[in-house]
Amino acid sequence: MAENITNMSMNITVDDGSVRVPINNVMGEEIGVFYFRPTDIGIIDRYNSMIGKFDEITAPLEQVSISPDGTAEDLANSEEVKALHEAEKRLYEVLNEMFGGNMAEAFFGKMHPFSPVNGSFYCENAIEAVGAFISKQFEVETDKMNKKVAKYTKGYKPGKTK
Repeated sequence: MAENITNMSMNITVDDGSVRVPINNVMGEEIGVFYFRPTDIGIIDRYNSMIGKFDEITAPLEQVSISPDGTAEDLANSEEVKALHEAEKRLYEVLNEMFGGNMAEAFFGKMHPFSPVNGSFYCENAIEAVGAFISKQFEVETDKMNKKVAKYTKGYKPGKTK
């Protein structure tokens, strides 16, 4: 009997709110896929913390002249290349920790995070898009919870009992 138990595949499946979110560019082309839990209450604190540290994360870029393709303009200057890689490493670590692992790959697998796009770094656009997505998901979930609570508390008024 003990043999059968050890050979059996056992697992527990729990809905943790994880979602698969395709990442599209403005032309509607899929550029990546992002997996995360947008209604994890802790994500708000982690997101706000990361936003607060963004200047610190990108500090090494102050010594770098970035070309339109996101690389250091003076590739012969190894200090610029090192600084660019250091900022990239810092960004990837914070984002992957915040979202549980795949944000850097999903968003920056096809385009360097510090590529300029309409006067901002590409990573800033990606981070803002994720922030808006999280906010919308919380709105949707909060509305669902409020409807459920209203269903059970319908007919009750503060200070009165039925």
